[in-house]
Amino acid sequence: MASLGWLPKTLKIREKVVYLFNYFEVASTKAWEDYYINQKLQVAFRISLKDHENATAIASWLRQGELQSELLEAPEFDKSAFKKLLPEIKKIMAQQPDDFFEQLQALCLTAGVKVVHTPCLPKTAIHGSTRWINNIPLIQLSGRYRRNDIFWFTFFHEVGHILLHGKKYISIENVAYAGENEDYEAQADAFASNIILSEKEEAEICSNRQLSTADIVKYANKFGTHPASIIGRLQYKEVIAYGQGNEFFKPINFCD
Repeated sequence: MASLGWLPKTLKIREKVVYLFNYFEVASTKAWEDYYINQKLQVAFRISLKDHENATAIASWLRQGELQSELLEAPEFDKSAFKKLLPEIKKIMAQQPDDFFEQLQALCLTAGVKVVHTPCLPKTAIHGSTRWINNIPLIQLSGRYRRNDIFWFTFFHEVGHILLHGKKYISIENVAYAGENEDYEAQADAFASNIILSEKEEAEICSNRQLSTADIVKYANKFGTHPASIIGRLQYKEVIAYGQGNEFFKPINFCD
């Protein structure tokens, strides 16, 4: 946490404890457990990390997202306005400009949605999370794997939670936790898949039995998506060979 700038660096144990208590705004370890494990997560979000071996790291990562979100000003959440932004966000995905994250964050804020990037802590392996803070939805992304197709699928998955599942469900991607709803996760997956490339569009692509990389680029332009998203899906479904089109998998670099 100190190496990421979340806490001041120190070698003194006492100072480390003080910095951690300040970070979580608690006065003792018991207060931290009572609030973050037993009250805040379990009561507010209906999840529990009580028996999770990496509970402290996960809670630290979630807390950093809260602190980042406090630096962003957002109007009241407007569900209709957010839905209308999705085609514009998809254009950002398809074009992948250098400042894509700044554009994404600014665009979402106009509809009352906060988006932050929080690097993973060791042993957390979190892709992203969605929760509501003071009636404002927060999408927290780690950018794990730093690959464009994975990043955008995770983002639209979190969007699916906001639009489909409301305020009382918190998602923590790639982490098994008490309170996780498998149906909700599957629905969010389907939502993300359909935005990035619909079933009808995928069927049209797969009807071409001799898909070249050039063909995939043409389909990406036709359907307003990124070639990497098509390639990643077709590789996963073993429609094309692993390795074909890998040059379109671009590293994700954040501007925040």
